[in-house]
Amino acid sequence: MITDLRPPAMEPAELIWQDGVPESARFGDVYFSRDDGLAETRYVFIERNGLPGRFAELDRNSHFVIAETGFGTGLNFLATWAEWLAQRPDDQDHAILHFISVERYPLALADLEKALESWPGLQPLARELI
Repeated sequence: MITDLRPPAMEPAELIWQDGVPESARFGDVYFSRDDGLAETRYVFIERNGLPGRFAELDRNSHFVIAETGFGTGLNFLATWAEWLAQRPDDQDHAILHFISVERYPLALADLEKALESWPGLQPLARELI
């Protein structure tokens, strides 16, 4: 019988850095493409889900919800947030973006900051996130 209902303690990600790209020591996988992680995110996550058009066409007071497993470096989140702002610059109709993400092995703050340095255009949003 399970008597301890507390969630497991948070364990930070163990990273190996190669050419400025974080790789999971636990899983042997990179967090984003070595070639151009942001371009990959824009293509796979933003464009392939049709987010630009879907954001632009939202009705007044709408809610748009995205849920993902594996927050990683937050690159998908930041790219999505940037696209949201690009498609809804004034957002006078009060649409709301909800981005829900879970991460079993979150990056330490220093690793998160280092990983996000690769994209100067996302720095204003990254600073708000951090």
